[in-house]
Amino acid sequence: MSQFPAVRIEGGLLGPDTLEQLLAGDLPGQKPKDFGLDDRRSLTDEIASVFADARAEWEVFQRRLERLPEGDPATSVTRDAWMVPFLSLLGYELRYNPRAYEVDGMTYAISHRAGEAEDAPPVHIVGARQELGRLPPSGRPRLAPHSLLQEFLNRTEHLWGIVTNGLTLRLLRNSTYIRRQAYIEFDLAAILEEQRFEDFVALYRLLHRTRLPKTVAEAHQCLLERYFQHSLEQGGRVRDRLRDGVEECIRRLANGFLSHRANGELRRRVDPACTEPDRIEPLEFYRQLLRLVYRLLFLLVSEDRGLISRKSIYSEHYGVARLRNLVDNRNALNEYEDIWLSLRVLWKVLLDERFARLLEVAPLNGELFAPLDLDAYSITNRNLLGALWYLVYYEENGVPRRVNYAALDTEELGSVYESLLEHHPHLDFSGPAPTFELIAGTERKSTGSYYTPPELVSELIRSALEPVIKERLKGTRTLAEKEQTILSIRVCDPACGSGHFLLAAARRLGKELARIRTGEDEPAPERVREAIRDVVAHCIYGVDKNPLAVELCRVALWLEAHCEGKPLTFLDHRIRCGDSLVGVLDMEVLKAGIPDEAFEPVAEDDKQVARTLKKQNKTERGGQYLLAFEPYLEINRAAEALRPLLETPDDTPAQIHEKAKTLLEWEKHTERDRTAGHIWTAAFFQSLAGQNSWPITTDALFRYMDTGTCHGQVLGNALALAHRHRFFHWPLEFPEVFAEGGFDVVLCNPPWERIKLQEEEFFATRDKEIANAPNKAARQRLIRELPTRNPKLWEEYQQALHDADALSKFLRGSNRFPLTARGDINTYSVFAELFTALVNDRGRVGVVLPTGI
Repeated sequence: MSQFPAVRIEGGLLGPDTLEQLLAGDLPGQKPKDFGLDDRRSLTDEIASVFADARAEWEVFQRRLERLPEGDPATSVTRDAWMVPFLSLLGYELRYNPRAYEVDGMTYAISHRAGEAEDAPPVHIVGARQELGRLPPSGRPRLAPHSLLQEFLNRTEHLWGIVTNGLTLRLLRNSTYIRRQAYIEFDLAAILEEQRFEDFVALYRLLHRTRLPKTVAEAHQCLLERYFQHSLEQGGRVRDRLRDGVEECIRRLANGFLSHRANGELRRRVDPACTEPDRIEPLEFYRQLLRLVYRLLFLLVSEDRGLISRKSIYSEHYGVARLRNLVDNRNALNEYEDIWLSLRVLWKVLLDERFARLLEVAPLNGELFAPLDLDAYSITNRNLLGALWYLVYYEENGVPRRVNYAALDTEELGSVYESLLEHHPHLDFSGPAPTFELIAGTERKSTGSYYTPPELVSELIRSALEPVIKERLKGTRTLAEKEQTILSIRVCDPACGSGHFLLAAARRLGKELARIRTGEDEPAPERVREAIRDVVAHCIYGVDKNPLAVELCRVALWLEAHCEGKPLTFLDHRIRCGDSLVGVLDMEVLKAGIPDEAFEPVAEDDKQVARTLKKQNKTERGGQYLLAFEPYLEINRAAEALRPLLETPDDTPAQIHEKAKTLLEWEKHTERDRTAGHIWTAAFFQSLAGQNSWPITTDALFRYMDTGTCHGQVLGNALALAHRHRFFHWPLEFPEVFAEGGFDVVLCNPPWERIKLQEEEFFATRDKEIANAPNKAARQRLIRELPTRNPKLWEEYQQALHDADALSKFLRGSNRFPLTARGDINTYSVFAELFTALVNDRGRVGVVLPTGI
C-alpha cells in the first residue's frame, strides 16, 4: 500500500517527499506553536484528539445523510452538519458568502471564505451527492465545483483555496503560471471510515488554517506557498536520487536473475560464446530489465493515483504497492521466490480480461506487459526486494525517504531516462557467475537522445501549437465541429526521446478539448484526463532511433492518459522506432532508380569495386524498364487500409486486439513498398568490397518493384542493413498524415552531433586505454595494434567507421537534404531541413536549434 493512500498530489504541487518531510518535522511551521498551540502540548496528541472528534462528527453526518430523500443534493447537511464543524476543528472560522464574487464580468458563487476579511481564502462547499468534477444535473451553477474554484483562483490574486463535497476535499493552487492544474486531494471518507490516522496527520499538517494566508496580501508568504516553492527547488535533487535508485534497482535485478541456481539456461543465453539463435545480447538483456522496471514504476504511479483498482483484494494481494512494506521486513528477505511468482501472476491478470474483471481491473494490454524472456526465469525474494528497495526509497543526507509516486510528475521519467542512456550494459564472465554492470558511456549521445527543460517545452507549445489551435478553431461553430477539429490536429516529434514535447502537446490539446466539452475555462482534472486520453489516441506521433526511448515515450503517454477502468491506448502505430533522417521521404524517387552517389567509396571500401558498380548502376538507371509499380497510389491505398485502425476506439480490450490485428494486416499490405524503400536506402550503406558478390544496384531494385522478388542475398543484405540502421520511410509509417500533406505541428529538440565518428567516445565503453590515450598519436598507435590485440574490437571499429561515413554519404547523395547536407554535417542542420518536409502548408514548427541556423 502507498504510505498515504488517501492523499493524492497532482500537477507536481508538492514534491514526491514533502509529506515525508512534514511528518519528520523537516519543514518549517511544524511545531505546536506554529498551529497556535501551547508549546507544552504534544502535537501528536492534539491531532489524535481532533481525529477522534472528526470521526464522531462524521458518524452523525452519515446518519443524517442516510435519512435524506434520494433526489436531495445534500448541500445544507454537508455544509452545516459536517464541513463547517470539521473545518472548525482545523482552526477555520468560515464565513458564508451571501453574494457571488464578480470578476471580469463573470460571477463565481463560492460558498464560503476562511475568515472575516473579504479577501480571505475561498472555501467552496457543495453537497455530498455532487461530484467535484461534474456539473450538477440542474446545470446550475454554470461550472463544476472544481472548475469554479480553479477559474476563480486563476482570475484573481488568490493563490490557494479549498473545494469539497464532504467526501473528498481538494486544496487548489492558482495555476496561471504553472504548466497544469495543481492540487492536493484528501479522501475524507477513506480517512475517517478506515481510520487512516497517518493520512489524517498529513491532512492536519497541510490543511490547518495556519497553513493558508489570512488575506491576499499574505499569500506569497504563507506556509503552503513556502512548501510549494521548496518542492520546486528540491525537485532536481529528488530526480537525481530517483535516477540513482533506478540504476541500482536494474543492477540488482540483473545480478539476481544471473546468480539464481535455477537460471542456467539464462546464463548460457547471455554468454558471448553462445552460438545458438536464442542468444541474448547485453543490450537486449538491458532492454528487458528496463521494461520490467518500467512495469513496476507504471504500476506504482497508477496504483497510488487510484487508477488500477479500488478493491482491497487487489491492493493487498496483487498490486505492486503492497511490496513497499516487505522491503523493510527482514523475514521476507529469504531464498524463496513466491514474490516474483506473484508478480508473474499479476502480469497475466493485467493482460487477461477474464481475470481482470474479477478484480475490477481494466486489462493493461499492450507491449509494456507483453511476455518477456525474464518472465520465465527465477529470482529470490531477497534479491527482488533488495532491488525494489531502490524504487521505494531514496537517500537524502544518508536518511532513507519513501518516494511518493502519486506526486511523481510524468516528466520525472524523462530525467531518469536521460541518465539510463548515458550508461552501457556490460556483462563480466570472469567469475563463477556472470555479473551485470552499467558503465558510464555515450549511449545517450550515440542515439541522439536528450532531455529538454520544461521551460523550453512550454515556450514551443505557446509559439507553435497554440496558434494552430486558434487558427483551426476559427471557422467552427458547433461543439461537434470544434471537438473534431481538435482531434484532427496532428503533432509529431521526429526525435521524441522520452516524449517530453509530446506530453506537453497532449496536455495542451487535452485541456482545449475538455474546455470545449464542458464549456469551462478550467475543466476539472477528471475531464482533462479523459480528453488527454482521446488526444493521445488521435493526435500524437513520435519517432526515435533508440528503442528504449520509444518504449519509455509510450509509458509516459500511458501514464498521462490512463483513465480508471480503461485499457491502455494503442500506440504501436503512432510512436515508432526508426531513424528519422534515413529512408525514403518521397516514394516517387524509387522510379528513378538508385542514385549513382550511393557508390562513392567510404572507409575501407574497394575503390575499384566502387567505380565498377557506379558505372553499372548508371547504365541500369538509363535502361528501358517498364514498371507497373505505382508507389504513390500504394500510399493512398495504405492510408485507406489503415482507416479501420484509426477509427476504432480504445475503450475495450477487444478493440485494442482488433487494432493490433489491423496494424499487422496493414504492415503486410505495405511490405512490398517498405522493402523497396529498404533496398533503395541500403545501397548507400552496403560494403563496396570484393566479397560483396551480390551488390545492391538499380537492377535489383527494379526487379523487386516489378515482380516482388530479387536475389535472396541482395534482399537479405538490404533487410539486415534496414534493421541495423533502422531505416524509416515516413509516408509508409504514417500514410494517413502524408496523404493529407503532412503534420500540423512539428515539435522537437533534435540532437546536435557531428556525423563523423568520434574515436574517444567510441572507445569510452570498449577500451579505456585507447579512450584515455594522452594524445591523438598515441591513440592511433593503440588502434593500429587492435588487429592482433583485439581483432573483434577492430572489426567493430571498422564497421563503426563505415557506418558513420555511409550515413554522411546518404545525407549528401540521397537528395533528401539538398540545402544542409554539406561540409562537416551536424545532425541539427539536416533535422531542420527535415522539419520543413514533414509539416503541411498550414502547419507550424517549434524546435530547439542553434542561433543562426
